[in-house]
Amino acid sequence: MSSKKTALVTGGNGIIGSNLARYLIQTGNWDVIITSRSGLHYETSAKFVAMDLTNPKGVEAKAEELKSVTHVFFGSYVEKQNLAEQTSVNLALIQNLVTGIEQVAPGFEHITFIQGGKAYGAHLGIYKTPAKETDLRSFPPNFYYSQEDFLRKASQGKKWNWTALRPDIVIGFTIGNPMNLSNLIAVYASMCRELGVAMRFPGTPKAYKVLVNVTGVDVLSESMEWAALNENTRNEIFNITNGDVFRWEQAWKKFGDFFGVETDEPQTFPLQEYMADKEPLWNEMVKKYQLAPYSLNQLVQWAFGDFIFNTEYDAFMDVNKARRFGFHEMHTDSIEYMLGTFQTLKDKKIIP
Repeated sequence: MSSKKTALVTGGNGIIGSNLARYLIQTGNWDVIITSRSGLHYETSAKFVAMDLTNPKGVEAKAEELKSVTHVFFGSYVEKQNLAEQTSVNLALIQNLVTGIEQVAPGFEHITFIQGGKAYGAHLGIYKTPAKETDLRSFPPNFYYSQEDFLRKASQGKKWNWTALRPDIVIGFTIGNPMNLSNLIAVYASMCRELGVAMRFPGTPKAYKVLVNVTGVDVLSESMEWAALNENTRNEIFNITNGDVFRWEQAWKKFGDFFGVETDEPQTFPLQEYMADKEPLWNEMVKKYQLAPYSLNQLVQWAFGDFIFNTEYDAFMDVNKARRFGFHEMHTDSIEYMLGTFQTLKDKKIIP
């Protein structure tokens, strides 16, 4: 029998789950089980268990395969347009998972789950900055609050505990994740070069100058392991970012230089509307440059870019609580990190 701890990574195809699984495997300290409703989009040495967490009996049906789980890393999410539906379905995911794991995995110790800027009201376009973990909640419904409240109550008197991490604009490699800003910027820049037009910041001039932060998948993965293994993280919430702040105006020319495309002053236009006819262009580029055969919709959700690039108020978090509690890895240059992610997309032939 293995003496390692066993990690169950949910949302295995997502940007958080896929990169966390890769990181945990590389440490050599974990037996890793990855779960997703559908098959994985990548190869891995981890054990894969197909499981639908919307099914209250989903975990029970996989009891034999999950009995060794000691730590859960929860990255599952179901998109819904209606806030009430979004809250109910995502609450059910974590309820079904935790209730099931309690029954089938006697060694269950901890669940690390992901919240984010929406916990501060970032989806409303403005919130108090720098955001701190002690800030008051915004008006519900908000599925982060519902999941947190469930875990607070369900863990009382139990031998397992939880930690919530709040990254902001997660940057890293994945395919098929709708809220992937690095893919969006890379595809946009590649099409600008192909069309021979300047790569303009598509948001407002004010949004071009506000302070923002992002969270790379590397630092997030490290923080998730840290949260799972340390005593002082139990039943706590931590903001996690790269540790720096920047303005899009500081990044944009560097992005243009990387892609070999001219940049110019911001010019506000809705990406979702202007990209509606670009699928044929992208398909031609895939053939021309012998790219991996992904559709535009698999790579990018333009509405997400429209929201991010039109946020006209500073949007960043205070990460000093995590530092005070012992996590000292938040020292990444975010602009350079994004450039590195673009290079990964090139190396994997996702973009030309």
